[in-house]
Parts: sequence; structure tokens; C-alpha cells
Amino acid sequence: MTWDRALLTAAVTVGLWLLTRWFELIAAWYRKREEQKNLIRALYAEIDFNTRDLEFFLEVSADIDVIRRHMDENPDSLPHITDAHHTIIYTTNTNRLHHLSNSLTARIVLFYGLLDKIKAQIDGVNLPSFSKISVEGKVITITRIQSNVGECRDAGLQIIGEFEETYPRLKLARHARRLVETKQE
Repeated sequence: MTWDRALLTAAVTVGLWLLTRWFELIAAWYRKREEQKNLIRALYAEIDFNTRDLEFFLEVSADIDVIRRHMDENPDSLPHITDAHHTIIYTTNTNRLHHLSNSLTARIVLFYGLLDKIKAQIDGVNLPSFSKISVEGKVITITRIQSNVGECRDAGLQIIGEFEETYPRLKLARHARRLVETKQE
């Protein structure tokens, strides 16, 4: 009789331990899934924000012919271009990008790489040495910046579309923002 009770106690103890471990595994799986959803939402929002800024830049930038004429008339003038891209979500979560598909991860890395390239180009426009290059050189530089902004915007739109298609249950949607009119002719 003592063996029967000891065996029953051991079986119940092992059963309870297994049940507890099973619940812990399920809870960990749900936590990980929620973390993945939150990462997706946050990356989507940051990429949307940056993509909107790129769209606005292209909408309000003066036509390159207008810029060229102005610089021909005023060779010492410099364009006013600023950069304020946002990367906090991306940079603090690069170690978690493996939760996304390979193609989406590659597009996201390309997008943020292009943002950094644009920042470096804009920083170059603000260097004292930029004022010393020819008008044609300045125009080429500005044209390259605009081209890279267009490429980055397109990459952002592709990423946004892929997020929306891949994760329809999250009901991801672009945030409407107001464009402050700054276009100069």
C-alpha cells in the first residue's frame, strides 16, 4: 500500500510539473508572438513616417531647372536641404529582424541604408567645400539626392505594401499627415 501511494504521489507530482511546464511554454509562445506583432507595428509606423517625409520632400522640392537657373544667376547660393529621418525602432531592434521574412528583412535594411546614404549626401551639401564646386557639380549632387530620395520612397512603399499583405490581421494602415507647404519657386 505504501508503494502504491508513493507511486501515485510521484505520478501526480510529475504530472503537475509537466502541466506547469506546458503552461509556461504556451505563455512564452504568446509573449513572443505579441512581441513580434509589436515589432511589426512599430517598424511599419517608423517606415511609414520616413516614407511620408520622403514623399513630402519630392512634392515640395523646387524643380531642378529652377535650381540650376537660380545657381547660374547666384553662383554662391546654396540649396537648403535638411534631413531628419527616424531610425530608433530599427536600430534598437536589428537583433529581432529574424522574426520577419528574408525578403522583407532585406528590403528594410536597404531602406535604412538609403536613408543613411541620403543623410551623408545632405551632410555633404552643408560642408564648406560644397560651395567651392561648380554650379554643374552642385546640380548633379542635388539631382542624385532627389534620385536617392525617390528610390528610398519606392522601397518604403514596397515595404509598407508587403507588411500590409503579409500581416492582414494587424490591420496596418498608413498614418495621414499634413504637408506643410514649403515649396519655393
